[in-house]
Amino acid sequence: MPDPALDPSFLLFVPGDRPSRFEGAVSSGASGAVFDLEDAVSADRKQLARDAVAGYLDSEPDPSHVAVRINALGSPWFDEDLRMLRARRVGAIVVPKVPAPSVLDTVADALPPFPLIALIESASGVLHAASIAAHPRCAALAFGPFDLAADIGGSGEWDAMLAHRSHILLAARVHRKLAVDGPTIVFADPARAESDARASMRLGFDGKLLIHPSQVGPVRHAFRPSEAEISHAIRVIEAAKRSVPAVLDGVMIDGPLLLAAQRVIRRAKATAS
Repeated sequence: MPDPALDPSFLLFVPGDRPSRFEGAVSSGASGAVFDLEDAVSADRKQLARDAVAGYLDSEPDPSHVAVRINALGSPWFDEDLRMLRARRVGAIVVPKVPAPSVLDTVADALPPFPLIALIESASGVLHAASIAAHPRCAALAFGPFDLAADIGGSGEWDAMLAHRSHILLAARVHRKLAVDGPTIVFADPARAESDARASMRLGFDGKLLIHPSQVGPVRHAFRPSEAEISHAIRVIEAAKRSVPAVLDGVMIDGPLLLAAQRVIRRAKATAS
């Protein structure tokens, strides 16, 4: 799967039935906006949300900066969501509660070749994370800790979800897909979002989902490599271009060090203001 036009590293969710917030989400500094038709929209406002999202997509000459989270397969709104999106353009589709790759097959068969971001937020999804990541249309795995906590009867706190985070991250990496951590739901505390983001970054995630504009700056800052790290990564990449293996500052540059340097540069680009 080629890199999607929409960078999924720092996606800001906005309720699909709040079109007055669409432009603010798009211009928030996030890597993209997710117009949410699922959890953020009550059952009696699903059609209103669908119409609002359709109206925005129809009015935008280039909606590649927008993803849409559809409702889950098996819900009363799944088919209508796909029907609305079938004749429109969008940067990516966020597929919720993915339990197995067959759900991505269903979405992929119904829509144009949009990149799919699979939300892993159930016990089944965690167990099948590797086969979901292997799907040819899957661009990224995103972690949903709070739905998972409800499913397994545990706590959604960061440390309690560490093993499941690690499992999803490894599944994504095995198939060379991006891995995006779940949101910090305490949106009134940007420092908490930044602290959680630093932990996600140290674990190896490419980014983090966002639920409030106040989280954009702190989370981007947490993922931003230092200037020294960026400078060193550039030197490693340049050295590897000259010879393989290369030597830099008395250290042999092998494949893992080169890959680490490339990831530093990707994070630098993703967090550039």
